[in-house]
Amino acid sequence: MRVGKFIGRKGRHAAAAPGQGAAVPDTTDTTEPGTADLTPPGPTPPGPTSPEPMTTAVDNGSATDGYFATDSHSATDGDLATDPVLASGTPSTPATPATPDGENATGTALPPIAPPRTLATDAPQVGDHLQPLPLPQLAPTTTSLPGLRADGGLLGDRWLGAASLAGQSHLNGGSTAQDAYQFTLSDDGSLLIAAVCDGMGSRPLTSQIGAVLLASLLCEEARTVTAGKLAADPRAVLGGILDAACARVTQVRTAGLPGLTDRDLSCTAALALLPATGTGWATRVGDCAVLRLAGEAWETVFARDGGPVNMVSAALPHPTPAEVAEYAPLAEESPGDCLILASDGLAEDAFGSPAVRAWLAERWSRPCDAAAMADSLRYRRRGSHDDRTALVVWSRQLRNG
Repeated sequence: MRVGKFIGRKGRHAAAAPGQGAAVPDTTDTTEPGTADLTPPGPTPPGPTSPEPMTTAVDNGSATDGYFATDSHSATDGDLATDPVLASGTPSTPATPATPDGENATGTALPPIAPPRTLATDAPQVGDHLQPLPLPQLAPTTTSLPGLRADGGLLGDRWLGAASLAGQSHLNGGSTAQDAYQFTLSDDGSLLIAAVCDGMGSRPLTSQIGAVLLASLLCEEARTVTAGKLAADPRAVLGGILDAACARVTQVRTAGLPGLTDRDLSCTAALALLPATGTGWATRVGDCAVLRLAGEAWETVFARDGGPVNMVSAALPHPTPAEVAEYAPLAEESPGDCLILASDGLAEDAFGSPAVRAWLAERWSRPCDAAAMADSLRYRRRGSHDDRTALVVWSRQLRNG
C-alpha cells in the first residue's frame, strides 16, 4: 500500500447497486515532467455496467532494463511512520554501522557491483524518459514479506492465478512489501473463497503482519459458509465473516504481539465468495478493488468517485467492520470472463493507463501459471511505485476450453 494512505471520512466509497458496476475510464497516461519513476522491474507470459472499449497499448520497448546504482530517486513515498520503538516481540530493523560510500565496515574499498542477471520480458514501458533502476535493497526486518509471490493452478473446478510484487519504493528503501493474498474452498466445496489485503503505509514495520493475518483469517472464517447460506442472506454472511476475522486478529495480537495495537496491524481488504453456479458476492473495506475483465472490456464491481484509489474511509481491524464495509453481487461469469481482486497499486495502474489495461487483458486472456502471473506484473509505468497484487479467477468455461 502506498505510504501516506490515510483514513478519511467514513463512507467515502458508495457501494455499487446490484447490476450496476462502473466501467473503467479510458484515460491517457500522463505524468508531470520530473516525476520520479519508481516502478518495479521484473520476470513475462501472460459491477456490472456497460464495459468500455479498450485502447490499444503502445509498446515503448522491452522492459528488460537491468539495474544501475545511479538512480537518485528517493524511495520514500510520503511520510513514513515515526512510531517509537515498540515493546519486545515487535519487529525492528537492525542498525547498520555508518561507513563512507564505497567502503565496508573495515574501511576497505568495495568492488563495483555488476547488474544482476534477470529474465527478459515483453512487458511494456509506459511513459517517457524512464530512468535506469537502482539496485534493489532487501528489507532486514525478520517479519518482512517476500518481494515476489506467485501461484497458479486449479482450485476446485476453476483456475486461479495470483501474484504479488514489491513496489519500487520498497525496493529502493529496503522496506518490506505490505500486500497479501489468500484463497481456499468452503468445507463443503460449494464456494471458492479469495481475499486480498493491503497493509497501511503509515505502519511500515507492522502492517504487513496484519495483512497476512487478516487474509488468512477471512478465508478461514468463510470456510464454514455454504452456497445456500450465502444466497439466503449475503450481507449478513459477509458481515459475519468480517466481524469474526477482526475479532480473531485482535485475539492473536493480544496473545502473541502484546507490544502492538490494532492500528499497527491496520490494512484494507477485499473478499469474494464464488459459488459453482449462480450469483457470488464481494465485500471490501478500504481501497482494494474488485474488477471484471471480459475480452478487452474492464468494469469495476464497486463504484469509484473519480479520485485517487488510495483514499480510504476505513481499515481493518475495526470495531464494527460490517458497518463500514461495501457489498456487491457478482453475476455468474460468461465464457472467457475473469474476476480480479487487486490491491490499490495494481488498480491505480489499471484505472489510469490504457496501455497497462491492454497488457493485462492480453496476458490474462487465458489462465496463467505462477510464472506467467508474476510476469504479468512486470510492466514499468512512470510514477508507479506501490506494491502490485492481483488474484485472478477464470471462468470454468474458459478453463475447460
